[in-house]
Amino acid sequence: MKKRLTSYRLTIIIMASLGVFLNLLACIRAFCDFYADNIYGFICDFLGKIMDVFPFAVGEILMYLFSLALFMSIVFSSLYIFLRKKTIYKKFYVCYMKSILMIFVSVFLLYTLNWIIPFRSSILSDKNLGRNAYTRAYTVDEIETLRNYMVENVNEASKQVERDEDGHIIYMDYELVRNEIAKSMKELSEDYPRLKGYYPDMKTALCSTALEWMGIAGYNYPYTMEATYNKYITKLGYPAIYAHEISHHHGYYQEDEANFLSYLGCINSDNKYIQYSGYIDAFYYLDEAYFDTLLNVFGKEEAMEIYKQQTKLKKQVYTDLVEASKEAEDRYNKDDHPMEKLSETVEKTSEKGWEMHEKMLSENYYDDVVGLLLYYYDGKLY
Repeated sequence: MKKRLTSYRLTIIIMASLGVFLNLLACIRAFCDFYADNIYGFICDFLGKIMDVFPFAVGEILMYLFSLALFMSIVFSSLYIFLRKKTIYKKFYVCYMKSILMIFVSVFLLYTLNWIIPFRSSILSDKNLGRNAYTRAYTVDEIETLRNYMVENVNEASKQVERDEDGHIIYMDYELVRNEIAKSMKELSEDYPRLKGYYPDMKTALCSTALEWMGIAGYNYPYTMEATYNKYITKLGYPAIYAHEISHHHGYYQEDEANFLSYLGCINSDNKYIQYSGYIDAFYYLDEAYFDTLLNVFGKEEAMEIYKQQTKLKKQVYTDLVEASKEAEDRYNKDDHPMEKLSETVEKTSEKGWEMHEKMLSENYYDDVVGLLLYYYDGKLY
């Protein structure tokens, strides 16, 4: 007589099989597009609203607890070698490992639904900026035109942003920034439909110190649909970071596209401070891409001469950037960082991680926002 499957084993088999099946389906772009456009939004809004009730990042807490649980499973497994004949310990060990397996399978399934499938979708439809829409090679003059256009906008925004009597930027409250960007990005949803829906809070990361060492400004937890930010980022960069992370939250998981939508979300705002943040963020990518292009085409000496002739950032912009960085640095120095000695090790490790990240994601890396911007302004500026 065959032994019947227990409800636990049946649940594990069903969840694991579903996860594997969905990962196989995720190899089909059409399925990913359909899922991201018609199903993902409901999960995104549902979890976003629930998690918004908590003032802290539930996903981050769960990550720490799961890491601890995995560590303890190693400890308990080691003890099992010596205590396997003890009935009480054996029952405890089996129960614990079954719980770990259930958690692992649950995370695997959630990660598949909330990240893997939408990540593999085409994201920006062919109607606007499809995956292959900006494949043509742009000339040095075209990149130069866009780079100088961005500089002019940065300079103009620096003059229009609200300042106190001493000339320092008057920063908006973070909640007002989030509301303003949510309003701006919802207006873009006609062309980018996944931007519809609920816009949750972006929570302060408990691991901000480690994120600062790694050069990470924000992070999303796909299994709880929470966006977090490094509390030591500059106030000038906050609007662009929120717009970037909220783009991820709404299913735009490719880094270049999140940067692109962050730019649109910021510059389409009526608030000059938010516009300023968006223009500055885009400028960095364009300026680096332009200079690299000059180096590749003309060589170092001629490239430097051509670069020096281009539109320059106003002194006020540099002053704002320095002041914003100093204020963020002061915030960092006011806090205690007991693991400071590890900062150099973490930084070096993260650098290797970023290199691997770039190779793995290839065309989906951060710098390729330049391609999207070039295509967006094609026919408008050149």
